[in-house]
Amino acid sequence: MTQLFAFTDPQAAEHAVSGGKGANLARAAQHLPVPPGIVVGSEVYREFVAPLHEAIRHVLDDAALDHAARSERIQALLLAQSLPSSLRGELAAKLEALDLADAPVAVRSSGTLEDLPGAAFAGQHDTLLGIRGVDVVLDAIRRCYASLWNAHVLPYRERMGLNHLDAAMAVVVQKMVQVGEHEAAGVAFSIDPVRGALDQVLINAAFGLGETVVGGEEPVDEYRLKRSDMSEVEAVIAEKPRALVTDAAGGTRHTPLSAEQAHAPALAEAQRRAVAQLALAAEQHFGFPQDIEWAWQDGTLYLLQSRAVTRIPPRWTRDESAERFPNPVTPLTWDLCEVGFHASLNHSFRLMGLPPFGDKWFAMRDYYIYGNQNAVELYSGRTPAKMLKDVESIRAALPQIAAQYAWVQELPVRWMRDLDTYLLGIGALMRESLDGRPLNELWDYVLRINALGASYFLPNIAISLTQRTLYVALQQMLRLALPADQAQQVFDQLLAVTDTKTGQVNAELWSLSRLVRIDAALHARLRGEPSIELLEALPQHPVFHAEFQRLLARHGHRELDFDAYHPTWVEAPQIVLDQLKMLVDRPDEDRAAAELAQKAAQAAMEHNVLSHAPEELRYLVHEVIRLARTYTALDDLEHYQTTRLHLPFRRGLKAIGAQLVERGVLADPMDVYFVPLAVLDGALHSGELAPITEAAARHKTGYLAACARMPDWIFGEAEPVEVDGSHVLKGLGGSPGIVEGRVFVVRSPEDFPHFPKDAILVARTTNPAWTPLFYQASGVITESGGPLSHGAVTARELGLPAVMSVRHVMRLLGNGQRVRIDGRHGTVELLSPP
Repeated sequence: MTQLFAFTDPQAAEHAVSGGKGANLARAAQHLPVPPGIVVGSEVYREFVAPLHEAIRHVLDDAALDHAARSERIQALLLAQSLPSSLRGELAAKLEALDLADAPVAVRSSGTLEDLPGAAFAGQHDTLLGIRGVDVVLDAIRRCYASLWNAHVLPYRERMGLNHLDAAMAVVVQKMVQVGEHEAAGVAFSIDPVRGALDQVLINAAFGLGETVVGGEEPVDEYRLKRSDMSEVEAVIAEKPRALVTDAAGGTRHTPLSAEQAHAPALAEAQRRAVAQLALAAEQHFGFPQDIEWAWQDGTLYLLQSRAVTRIPPRWTRDESAERFPNPVTPLTWDLCEVGFHASLNHSFRLMGLPPFGDKWFAMRDYYIYGNQNAVELYSGRTPAKMLKDVESIRAALPQIAAQYAWVQELPVRWMRDLDTYLLGIGALMRESLDGRPLNELWDYVLRINALGASYFLPNIAISLTQRTLYVALQQMLRLALPADQAQQVFDQLLAVTDTKTGQVNAELWSLSRLVRIDAALHARLRGEPSIELLEALPQHPVFHAEFQRLLARHGHRELDFDAYHPTWVEAPQIVLDQLKMLVDRPDEDRAAAELAQKAAQAAMEHNVLSHAPEELRYLVHEVIRLARTYTALDDLEHYQTTRLHLPFRRGLKAIGAQLVERGVLADPMDVYFVPLAVLDGALHSGELAPITEAAARHKTGYLAACARMPDWIFGEAEPVEVDGSHVLKGLGGSPGIVEGRVFVVRSPEDFPHFPKDAILVARTTNPAWTPLFYQASGVITESGGPLSHGAVTARELGLPAVMSVRHVMRLLGNGQRVRIDGRHGTVELLSPP
């Protein structure tokens, strides 16, 4: 079977076959001006290097050699090895077919490990230019293979945790664009990754071949243009004393430039716009911002290479993080979660056909978690919106939608299958005896919990992202047939009722509240006694007590905060009693009948929508509605199951903390959460425990200070907190409806018992443990979140108006202040002073 593929061959677009560079070129060649060429598939390299594996392994295992010596010996092995005998004839035929047998070509390395998360291998392998003739091309291919073992590549792979012998190399052989000394080549970015300007194209250019620009060894011009209208923002013209050009004898050479040309712009204004438009065309083609290499020859612009831009200067804000992480987080909890979170993020991007992100999405700053808003904007809006722009586009895209998004139908089934493995693992960990185990074994126990959690969590961010994508897709399809306001009303009706785990737990809390009403003495005590004191008296009410214990056995892992530093329901059951206080005085109601009526209305609306949809699109519309509901329930369930990790984590870390207290290292067992993972891991493995004491004291002081202050919304930028002259705060619509009333600000579960009936709930964010508050509230305002947040979903289910993501609302509103909220348009009108 052939292992040489023209760019037009579908197999050439496969990363495993062509490596990162080759696969991108083959995809680009479908619609962009890419010079013709072929890919020597990675299997040729594997066949070539297989006889050398033992010799290479021997060199790698020789501790007496440094990276440079290992590289030299392995490259010598490869350069002395013969290429497969069949390669020459096949290569000659392919080059002849493309009219490249005697033309100069570029021979480019294309590693199969390129473009992995955090491992781009940019510039690590060799490119040879101006190569002529089959035998010279074959030698260049062998030199590209040898560059897989360049001295600087070895430590790079090791740092990335990649196995040297797993690496393979495809090679691109491409028609050489012969840029003359009066023409230009270079690179362009469809966004500016240097300044983080997502609205600008950045171009670097020089006279002659673009290797001078790519290599960074020569001065280059720099141009910035607005994406919107191609107007120029900035042009910096460098002195360029020489140009790299193709040598007639083969290879390349430098040629000096005249003083006049050295100071001249490499690109005329029209050429700059053309390069910028090519960068945007590449972005449009790949569906993601691109870093391209380009070249002009005889007035024609060519695309030589295109890869995704996956690094951008961070801009740390609370926009994405305030909902998930409303409160300060202890260092150990964050360290344990962060790696698994970012692994899940890139796993999700791969499922969705997006490139991996090579940097941090979330990071801790002064004990608050901030999101990289530039990264959010880089990846946002990458849903298949162009497929849904009109009915004809949807019809045309049906085969692509079916092929590209089949995983959306499969993921819930796979996730439920794998859930059993996770739950069995949690059960086994909770049954392990920790009595008498030494510190190193206890720490291994915690790390095993973390590994189980990371494995389970891998697809979970994809669930949240897919839920959001399905909501956008459904809204967009409805807007094709209905006015915007009516489309939103239909959307709200279609998703008004979803069977969720939170709904199940809330139903159990409601049943418990009815048990309290039957027991008059308990009812009176629940009203009049602090919940923490009432706990001890519960055995005096055996019927309720038995059901209460069953609830905690089923749902005791339910968290009060993301941070495992805080206890769950089973360790703080008074919180559950506080929630029952908010339910017990509500009158009896036929909840089953009300839910049945809601579901009947929802089913009628779905029938109406499907009956008006074009016949060939009904299945797609039905599936999007079904999957939107499925993913809403799944998103809630995965959060419920994720929090099971709190119990074994707290168990293991409490045992470690207790031993550290016994040894005088810590004052409180829970102070172990203030020790960063690297410090704790090093101390517990070495037995040198002194660093734990200092780290715990320092970080506990910082954490407590963070708890006492409101974080900057943009890290490092203190914003004034003020209301404009209209006395209207703007947020995002979360649940439709208008209500007027007095607000009550809830900062933590400690405020639950004091929440007045029919007040408007104001909070940073809410989670499922806060749901009973909604039964007391007449409306909801949160500082973070959006239409998919817990607060918005719960408010819609209960018919409460809700406005989300109102900046600084916790400081702007005070208890008792009257407001009017409009949940459809996302506004909060101030009717009285704070």
